[in-house]
Amino acid sequence: MLIHEIVAYSAGRLPDKPYLIEGGRSLSYAETLAGARAVAASLQQGGVGQGDRVALLFPNSIDFCLCYFGVLMLGAVVVPMNNRLAPKELAYVLGDSGPKALIVEDQFWEAASAMGQIAPLPDRVIQAGGQRRQGVEHLDDLLAAGGEPAGEPELGPMSPASIMYTSGTTGLPKGAILSHGNVFTNARNAGAHVHYKESDTTLLVVPLFHVTGLHSQLVAFAYTGGTCVVMRAYQTAEMIRLMAEHRVTVTFKVPTMYTLMLVNPALERCDLSALRLACYGGAPMAPETIIQLQQRLGVDLINAYGLTEATSLVTILPPCDALRKAGSIGLPTTGNRLKVVDDDGAELAPDQVGELLIKGGIVVQGYWNKPEATAQALKGGWLHTGDYARIDPEGFVFIADRKKDMIIRGGENVYSIEVESALVTHPGVLEAAVVPRPHSIFGEVVHAFVVCAPGASPGEEEIIDHCAGLIADYKVPASVSFIAELPRNPGGKVLKNQLKEQVPAGDPPRR
Repeated sequence: MLIHEIVAYSAGRLPDKPYLIEGGRSLSYAETLAGARAVAASLQQGGVGQGDRVALLFPNSIDFCLCYFGVLMLGAVVVPMNNRLAPKELAYVLGDSGPKALIVEDQFWEAASAMGQIAPLPDRVIQAGGQRRQGVEHLDDLLAAGGEPAGEPELGPMSPASIMYTSGTTGLPKGAILSHGNVFTNARNAGAHVHYKESDTTLLVVPLFHVTGLHSQLVAFAYTGGTCVVMRAYQTAEMIRLMAEHRVTVTFKVPTMYTLMLVNPALERCDLSALRLACYGGAPMAPETIIQLQQRLGVDLINAYGLTEATSLVTILPPCDALRKAGSIGLPTTGNRLKVVDDDGAELAPDQVGELLIKGGIVVQGYWNKPEATAQALKGGWLHTGDYARIDPEGFVFIADRKKDMIIRGGENVYSIEVESALVTHPGVLEAAVVPRPHSIFGEVVHAFVVCAPGASPGEEEIIDHCAGLIADYKVPASVSFIAELPRNPGGKVLKNQLKEQVPAGDPPRR
């Protein structure tokens, strides 16, 4: 089944059932389908066709959802842009994907304008939300015009649906090409393994430019006929209030959000008795937090592991094993095979640590415009995750180490080379290396070690402010240490294990 056909299927059997809710706006399945068709018709009239890319720069919103499904109806390819990226990073994504149209939520109009100073914007730029800008096409007009696209694109399960950009160890984002079949397989597995029901309501609080919110909630809920409440931006008390107001039954968050939720006074004031499933992923969750959630909310907890190149869900840890197998990311989802191999590619015995490889219907076709990276990632027909893991005799997977030099801040992946590249552009920085600093809320934050250029003496705030202008906020160092030289092995490689031992204790000051 194609992605937009999932919405059409549910609209046929549940036309009046609420599918999308945002603030005072609510769309049924039938209204969502009509809105998506209107977007598709207008884009088609403007020359967008099968295989063309359309970039979306939005917060979580109903308008994003309508544009997403509308683009897919044409057989075109959606490029969801990470709204937390700096203009330079956004410009790279735009230049690499080459979209025929760009649809921008008004709150990111300035970011889009700055992006346009670096790379040419597409000929067609459409504004969504906000006050209408003179001479700019507006999404509301597309929706009001209605209509349906002419003809049916010739699509199959392997047809590209989206290009999802993920950070890489090369320092430049890579666009993972996800097919309609990838996303459908994930939606089916989410319904089966996370036990979604037609009567369920979920809150979309994780970003829709990531695969979890987009594929394992928005599309998966369309498949099961549930309702999605859309939250534009994360705020703990407001999240709790929305969960109570809409009687949310299933939630999907990174562990940091649960930690903040447990200490927020709103939790005591709001009735969350409808909640039955609390899913988490993106980072480990402490057993103490699991116990608190079980005791205070009376919910089942499901740990999930996934990555962009595998559409979303790779493994699921069932609620009954949340504590028995604490630290495990669970068992493979249906139709997917996992194995652990050594450096020569030989499969390892249970409980031996090696690189985790994946094969199945969730594995992407490759990276956009990057044949060498594709060949490396999909060598031998298996997705090489770069994560080091072990599989115990019962088949449960345990991550032993993270991708090289990666820091996980509140569920967001931060690659060291991206931050280090930003640091060394400061004239007062000779060399730099970053490592994780433990944090009570975010799990980890970025800590930088800086070797100053001769005669220079920049301060910590100066370094942090410099990075803030170049990279996304979650990648910016939370703290900086100045050292005389970076420790290296005889081959010249920086010894980050030694740097980790020098990281200051406790949380860095809030900024």
